[in-house]
Amino acid sequence: MVSPIQSLSNMEYALYGNSPNFGSTAAPSMINGYYTASPYLTNSYPYYNAYNSYPYSNYQQDIFTPQQNTVQTPQIAQSDLDKVADFYNKASQPSESLVSAAIGGAAFGLINNPRLIVHPINSIGALKNTEKMFASIKTPESFLNQLWTNPETNDLARELYFRWHKVEARHHGWKIGAFRKKYSEADYEELKKIVNKAIESGKQENIVEAVAKLKTAYTNDGFIARGFGKVKEFFGGAPKVRTVTDALATTNKKAIEAEIAGLEKTIGKVGFKEALKRGGGVKGGLFFMGIELLMGLGKIIECFKQDKENKQKGVSTNYGAKQLGQTLVKGAGSAVGWAAGEALGVMASAKICAAIGTAIAPGVGTAIGGVLGLIGGSIGCWATGKLTKWLVGQDVGEKVKIAKMKETPEGQIQLLQLTAQQKKIPLDVQQSMQNIAAQYASAA
Repeated sequence: MVSPIQSLSNMEYALYGNSPNFGSTAAPSMINGYYTASPYLTNSYPYYNAYNSYPYSNYQQDIFTPQQNTVQTPQIAQSDLDKVADFYNKASQPSESLVSAAIGGAAFGLINNPRLIVHPINSIGALKNTEKMFASIKTPESFLNQLWTNPETNDLARELYFRWHKVEARHHGWKIGAFRKKYSEADYEELKKIVNKAIESGKQENIVEAVAKLKTAYTNDGFIARGFGKVKEFFGGAPKVRTVTDALATTNKKAIEAEIAGLEKTIGKVGFKEALKRGGGVKGGLFFMGIELLMGLGKIIECFKQDKENKQKGVSTNYGAKQLGQTLVKGAGSAVGWAAGEALGVMASAKICAAIGTAIAPGVGTAIGGVLGLIGGSIGCWATGKLTKWLVGQDVGEKVKIAKMKETPEGQIQLLQLTAQQKKIPLDVQQSMQNIAAQYASAA
């Protein structure tokens, strides 16, 4: 059952939302005793006098008489204010479950492959031809089957599938061509010949070379890239926009060899250290550390500002240093959590996909393997976030913000409004809210 005060506050929030009038005397609410200060309902309104003859003029006077558009300071019991502030302090802290962290990691994997979002029809349509290319993977003891079921080469098999799916999606269907042009029939057939030859050879080194060539041939040759290339050429530079033919030419041999060398470093190495490098966990960890620092920047600034104000009052505080320390610890935790979690996810992807075998090969297994690292990283961030929060406690910045809200009538009203938006408000907190609202109503 929804309590009367929560029901009333929910109704008022639905009416006013985040309007600046909500909670002020400009709009009737439980805060101001349901008076209004609207200038259109005063005696200066030309049609107002016509209502003075109405029998219930006393009632009209109560409702429509303008009040002074300022918030007076009522006598609020400190115990009521503290109770409301303490509840809001706890209820407003962001929380995330293990499941939501895992879902967030999977969603991050989707964002990392924007072509699946921009060209969903092409991506779905490409599955048929890609599955056809990898049909032999279902045959026991076939070359592709051996690649897939071996944990040391499962990553390579999934990478080949992933790269060929990108070719199929880029060749079939319609594309705007802003970033990448659609593959011509000649380009498509050339790439198909490379992959078929590698599979038929039954040699791992040929698969590595095929993956390297597919990756090199996936050039950015859309009209935006070509436009920048022309501008660069105009100013005397050499445009880097290449066609598929240019990418596969012997003149680009060094680029292909570099890709081959990078792939060979990861094949057969499924330990934590190798997974950490392959998954990019260190870079990802630093990225999330940067996000944590960026999100905490406002609190750090406000805390140092409060320290300065307190110093002018003769009070010495070190809120800024404490908030900075808390943010750094949380940032470091996010970095370590993501890096370790992603590495474990990358390790698990090869072993899990290989162990399950062709039951999920190749399409579903490639999709699962592609996001396990990101899911692991997200879960790692979640776990270390819980740990660092336990170590450093609640942000000092949040405590400073709520303490400042308690000092002024405007802040107290804002605190009351924000608390009313929370879920599952205890009865004793609701009673304190009602006491505060009643005091403001009597002072209005």
